[in-house]
Amino acid sequence: MPLNFTDRGCYRDRLIPAAELSSPGEPPYTDSYPVKLPDGDWADLPFLALPPDFDTAIAYLCITENSFALEDRLSSAMVEVVRELEPEVVVGMPTLGMVLAASVAKKLGHPHYVPLSYSRKFWFEDELSIPVISITSPLKPKTVFIDPRLLERLENRRVLLVEDVISTGGTVSAELELMKRIGANVVGVATAIQETNVWQKTLGAIDPAWPGLVRAPIRCPLFRKVEGGWAPDWSTMPA
Repeated sequence: MPLNFTDRGCYRDRLIPAAELSSPGEPPYTDSYPVKLPDGDWADLPFLALPPDFDTAIAYLCITENSFALEDRLSSAMVEVVRELEPEVVVGMPTLGMVLAASVAKKLGHPHYVPLSYSRKFWFEDELSIPVISITSPLKPKTVFIDPRLLERLENRRVLLVEDVISTGGTVSAELELMKRIGANVVGVATAIQETNVWQKTLGAIDPAWPGLVRAPIRCPLFRKVEGGWAPDWSTMPA
């Protein structure tokens, strides 16, 4: 029996050289939206419609399903936007953030990084965990843990948190709260893309200093359904 799910879309990102595209063009956009990279090239990202009514969408980055070429370009760009912070250790959020965290740490010249985990090993402590809700998993909170054996990597170090995407701010705020709980010195948060500006309000409501920690090489607004496709809502563009 064939796997006939062709109506579900795909993660077929595409890198477009700057010489081939000068602007995204005018809306409506149908299947994807080109986001400009720092070097002038473009990453053409597929739309993902959002519940509950599916009348809004984001230009979707899913780094584990995207191409190696895009991951390499984004992790290199992330290193450049955080290099001046002089981070000494990188913390990666599961699951997608860990892909970029490993690349960022290596490109910063670090010998290792600190992966967080959704899987509770028997030697983990409940005190070293926190519940997380994200835009793609809004209905069932997950719990993120830090392995107590990795705490020594953070002691007296300048810590950089790495995520793939920041959108609602739920995942990053939980990660920041966990770092605060264990006394880590967080000097910045690096994400590949800032999706909409909802996260700025979420983080700012918890701590006015938190939105200023977040850096990303690319950013994108929310898109709203219009006749013929999707149109950007520029009021939602991250500041």
